[in-house]
Amino acid sequence: MTAAWFLETRKPRWNRLESLVKKAGLRGPAALSDDELHELTRLYPAITVDVARSRTYLLDQATQRHVNQLAIAAHGLLYRRRHVRTAGALWRFFAQDYPRLFRRLWPYMTIATLLFAIGVLGAYVTVRIDPPTAYVLVPGGLDKPGASARVTSEDVSDRFRRSAKPPMASGIMGNNISVAFNAFALGITAGLGTCYVILFNAMMLGAFFAHFDNHHLTYECWSFIAGHGILEIFAILIAAAAGLRLGLAMAIPGPLKRLASLRTGAREAVLLVLGTIPMFIVAGGIEAFVTPTYLPGILKIALGLAAGAAAMIYLLTAGREGGNGSALRGKTL
Repeated sequence: MTAAWFLETRKPRWNRLESLVKKAGLRGPAALSDDELHELTRLYPAITVDVARSRTYLLDQATQRHVNQLAIAAHGLLYRRRHVRTAGALWRFFAQDYPRLFRRLWPYMTIATLLFAIGVLGAYVTVRIDPPTAYVLVPGGLDKPGASARVTSEDVSDRFRRSAKPPMASGIMGNNISVAFNAFALGITAGLGTCYVILFNAMMLGAFFAHFDNHHLTYECWSFIAGHGILEIFAILIAAAAGLRLGLAMAIPGPLKRLASLRTGAREAVLLVLGTIPMFIVAGGIEAFVTPTYLPGILKIALGLAAGAAAMIYLLTAGREGGNGSALRGKTL
């Protein structure tokens, strides 16, 4: 076979392949008919061989470059990754995949909630029996013992009102997400660090409630905390559940090898904690723009209950249709 004969026999196929590549354009293989797509798959292996042959026959540099570029273009059409629209992917994640993942990991959420309840109740009872304990369990968060008689919800609200709301909102969200991230990240300690974060924050909250109860400010405390706190605590518990999923995947791999179990657990845990970000955004906004206001306390409590109920209903009911098609099922995790 001579170079001239090689060019004569192969050039028509190159031209045909070039026309298919141009027709595909920006739309990719979707722009081609079924017959044209099959033709493209037949021409691609031949063009890859022709790249080597063009060098063997010492064709001119322009021809070699043209053949090589055709091979690259055809490869890109056949093997490029499917384009995924970000907005559509996010919608599917939050509308279907995330609530399904939450329901599948309910045992970890149950463990986190039980630990939190134990911490809150234990600290609450302790402070009710021994009030000065509150200043140990909530360091720097309460008035000093000598000034405890002046504790009022208005005092706390006034401190919020003196702050600029947008910076305060970002600061609150940052702090809340930081607590959640610590609860999640410390799951790498086989879950022990996550348990510590849950109990530590639960004990502070229980002591805080008991301290206000000791000063006969139960309603004022709830009107100040409930608006943002219910959704905020719920999100932190989900992040803690993610930490426990990560930790137990490492500590108790089950039938899987430890590395495979950790890889699966880490993927599920990361997705679970990422889904809490919208909750923290909403809770931070309420804490910055609603909590410090002079709205009646009952409205703030109702807002908090509504936000928490909406989050729970969403997680328990969304994505139930077509559940078998979820990308977060089985071995894909």
